Formats: sequence, structure tokens, C-alpha cells
Amino acid sequence: MVKPIWKSLWIYLGLFGLILSPVAQLGAQESAFAKKYAVVVGDYEFDMSEMGMGAMTINVYVEDDALWAWPETSNEPAKLEPVAGEAMKFTVEDPDEGTYDVWFLKDEKGKYSKCRVANEGQGMDVTGTKKEK
Repeated sequence: MVKPIWKSLWIYLGLFGLILSPVAQLGAQESAFAKKYAVVVGDYEFDMSEMGMGAMTINVYVEDDALWAWPETSNEPAKLEPVAGEAMKFTVEDPDEGTYDVWFLKDEKGKYSKCRVANEGQGMDVTGTKKEK
């Protein structure tokens, strides 16, 4: 015969497991997202001299199940929206500047080491290089 305290403990642990199971699965999903884009996460340096600026760094990172880009010249990051059917191509919609297209490109060794950013309305098409850690 199971003592009442142990029975209550087993019921409590079972309910606790049911509550935590979806939380654990959510963490696994976020990890899968982070793993998928880990190859492009990092700082990219762009030569903006053709646009009358110097060098600019954009930090690319994963947060809240999304890929973000934060240019050092901006007060806030921009969410990179994936383009359906195109691997490692994204867009950023800016109400004032229009659409930015963003591609992460592989080098001759097959590693993602470059980031191309284009905005037709702004006359911009630049490629940055991923900084080594």
C-alpha cells in the first residue's frame, strides 16, 4: 500500500512534469532556431566610403526565435525576415528608407563569411566581411 504522502508526491511530480514538458520543448525549438542561424551570427564590417561614410559594423544575433541585425549607427535592431524559398536571404522593411535585402554568403571554403545588403531606393549595394573572433 502506498502511503498518502508518497501518492501525493507522485501526483505532484506528474503534474509538474506535464507543465514543464511544453516549456522544455519550447527551449529545444529555440535552440534549433539558434543552431540553424549560428553560422551567420557575428559582427560584419562594411566599407561605406562610396556612400560618404567610413567603416560600419552590423551585429547579427539570434533572440526571441528571430534573427536580428543591429547597425552601430542605429538606436535599435532590425528583425531580419526570411525570404521563402531562398536560403540565407532576408528582408528588412523600413518605413522611411524602403526595403533592404540581406544575403549571407559563403566563401571559397564553404563558410558564411560575408553579408550583402542592398536597398535599391537608397542606391546601396554593399558587402561586409565577418569579423574574426
